Amino acid sequence: MANEDLIYRITRAVYERLGPGTDEQIVEQLVTDIYREVNASNPVSTNGPSTGSSDRMVISVFGMDHPGIVAGVSEILAEARCSIIDINQTVVQGKFAMVIIIDTSRATENTAELKERLRRAGETLGVRIYAQREDLFNAMHRV
Repeated sequence: MANEDLIYRITRAVYERLGPGTDEQIVEQLVTDIYREVNASNPVSTNGPSTGSSDRMVISVFGMDHPGIVAGVSEILAEARCSIIDINQTVVQGKFAMVIIIDTSRATENTAELKERLRRAGETLGVRIYAQREDLFNAMHRV
């Protein structure tokens, strides 16, 4: 079974047990822990399509447009020594939306710390910032 399929099945099982109202960070941590345990005892082939990387994160930013949003998010990423791999932003009728893919392989903070810094920055900037590991994001949003 490919990594993406395994992560998807674990995520579905966790959500089915805990319900859709469960804190997303708790689900992400549970899936990560379960996946590591399963993978350690039964290595999974990676010969399938790309499943994303645990060293990359998907960051989504939403809110009303105003100057400083991109700078505020980028500053946190630079301070944490994360590289921006891809970035896309748009403004539609005053509404701001941005998606950033980052490489965290040289990060000076762990995923939870970085996510918390981004969340707090979002409050300061007046936007919502969501961040998730790319492999989990891909599995959770698979059609």
